[in-house]
Amino acid sequence: MLQTLAETRQFFRENDWHTILARMNARDTHPVIQFMKYGICGVGSLIVGQSIWLALSIWVWPALDSDLPKEVRALHSTYNNLISFFFGNLFAYFTNSKWVFTPGRHHRLLEFFYFTLISTVAFVIGLSTGPMLIQMYGISTLLAQLLMLTSSVLVNFVCRKFFVFKN
Repeated sequence: MLQTLAETRQFFRENDWHTILARMNARDTHPVIQFMKYGICGVGSLIVGQSIWLALSIWVWPALDSDLPKEVRALHSTYNNLISFFFGNLFAYFTNSKWVFTPGRHHRLLEFFYFTLISTVAFVIGLSTGPMLIQMYGISTLLAQLLMLTSSVLVNFVCRKFFVFKN
């Protein structure tokens, strides 16, 4: 693993931006670069999903007001996550299939189904854990959200790389 990271660092030091960008846009790129691309798409998906979650948490089902009972915050956060998940997942699928992974292991609809299934499993685990942490330990809604996102990133990358898309 350290050797892989050292090789990636050396690649970035020895090449100009044109070469680096060309390598970033190649499908058959180094796994570390692929994970970096995945991270960029993930940030985009995160921005889409969390912007929707935040808007809903402020204006539709309030989940950030600390004056609300923790049970209400947890329930509202769950509603908001369910809605924002759909849009974040859609963004993630399109960007990952166009830039990060090589599609074609499965028919496009089946590929999207598997992609969504993996996202859903990771999401449900995080979704059940977040409100539990809020209710049991009284942690902030934003910290619970961060913990959910961190665990989802790791599970999703591994499953998508080895199950949904071609390597």
